[in-house]
Amino acid sequence: MGRLRSYTAVLLAAVICLLTGCGEQAAPSQAHYDQVLDTLTSAVSLGDTDAYLLCFTEAARLNYKQSASYNKELAGTLAAFEDGRRLALICTVSEHRELNEGEINMLTEAYKEKYAMRINITKAYELKARFSSGSSNAERTLNVVNNGSGWQILGPVIERIFDGTGA
Repeated sequence: MGRLRSYTAVLLAAVICLLTGCGEQAAPSQAHYDQVLDTLTSAVSLGDTDAYLLCFTEAARLNYKQSASYNKELAGTLAAFEDGRRLALICTVSEHRELNEGEINMLTEAYKEKYAMRINITKAYELKARFSSGSSNAERTLNVVNNGSGWQILGPVIERIFDGTGA
């Protein structure tokens, strides 16, 4: 009976170790703000400008759609092409920092000044993101906000990801 208890204890310890990772820190689950970046890269890869623009705040979308540079095929122009096919746009976040209440208030005020529209930001992050498509690469600092209805990129539409003239 004692030997059975020993085997049972070892087996139980092994199962617990498998389930908990034996003290190793479990890999973090995907951050919620990553969803908007996944949508953005998918929209560009598919050439879907409407889906791409939904990744940005309402005022940024309206501002872009009313601008002289509006291009209804924008998403199709952002990724590199090779052998006549569009390459994937890849976005990797290298750093992220949650913004505090004071910083969120500053973003809210800046948004109101720039767009003459209010936004209710419930949570926000500053991201250092690297975009790549084929041989094109760019690093961008993005503010990603949750306005109560989901995550969006705050600020101007990224019209030119790789040449440094976009957001």
